[in-house]
Amino acid sequence: MFSKTRNFQPVKRKRGRPRKTDFNLTSKQQSQQQINNTEKSNMEPSDLPANLEIEDWKQELDGNGCERELRTIQTNKILELVEPNVSNEDSKVSQEILGNSFIPVEKKNVFKSPTVIHIIDGEKGGCGKSFLCRAFIEYCTSIGYKMAIIDADISNQDITKIYPNVEVAFFSDDEKQAKEADKIFDLAFEKSVIVNLPAQAYANVTDWIKRNDLANLGQENSIFFTKWFVCNGGIDSVKFFLKSLSELGEEITHVFVKNLGLCDDWTYIDTMPEFQEASRKYNFVVMDFPKFPFWERNMIDRLEVSFEDALSHTELKVVSKQRVRNFLKLAYEAFAATGLIR
Repeated sequence: MFSKTRNFQPVKRKRGRPRKTDFNLTSKQQSQQQINNTEKSNMEPSDLPANLEIEDWKQELDGNGCERELRTIQTNKILELVEPNVSNEDSKVSQEILGNSFIPVEKKNVFKSPTVIHIIDGEKGGCGKSFLCRAFIEYCTSIGYKMAIIDADISNQDITKIYPNVEVAFFSDDEKQAKEADKIFDLAFEKSVIVNLPAQAYANVTDWIKRNDLANLGQENSIFFTKWFVCNGGIDSVKFFLKSLSELGEEITHVFVKNLGLCDDWTYIDTMPEFQEASRKYNFVVMDFPKFPFWERNMIDRLEVSFEDALSHTELKVVSKQRVRNFLKLAYEAFAATGLIR
């Protein structure tokens, strides 16, 4: 009699690609290979190497160790897409693998090119702020220094009359109009800015900078301030400069501009104990702004032309044009000597 036939059930294969057998091996080597494969299939996931380096993307992935390695590779691919130009050596990003995500611990900040807000100040009327501003604009043009021009002297917009593409802004102690000066900071995200201030604007300008913490906000965005304070040689003018240093000297760069067209002897100012003490404390820059002959100045103001345009104007004769050239040469040298316009 025949014995009862057993009900055989087909053995379920694990999902995956069939084991590859090298038929060039001897029967003994093939047997050893089958034993090794069987041992690998019986290994616990925790026994698999955690730092397995996968060179063949077609390799079958078995166990948590390989999956963890795959997540690491996928994370690196994501980082390469986010920062394709930053190498692993230079990148400051460090991440912690948590499941299928990562937490950035420190991210490399990419800043814009530094820009400067140049404030032409002087507080007192008639000290030569607008005249310095005009020479400043033309020097920057001569060296290819890109900048936006702001005329904040809305009562006497001589800068607007002479130069193209001049923006208008003003400083006010009225909170409803305080935002009118914000365009100065906004423009500095694109290029440097030169601001021609009116007289008696010191309090509003200082309040605008300090109330909005613009010195620190500017540093965070690579925007810096330089105040060019034009002095006529009078004590009151010097006191305003020292006051500006006491309030803003630690936060923004100051330039003490000696207007030689209004004062040709600065011995008394240079020897003032307060001035010398401030020079040691704040290490501000001193600039000698050259004198410009009054006749040529009045002629250029009446014609409402720039210094460069005056050199080709028919109403200025040869000698007058030479005086303009001499003035521009000295003024440009003075600006360059400060090292603050680059």
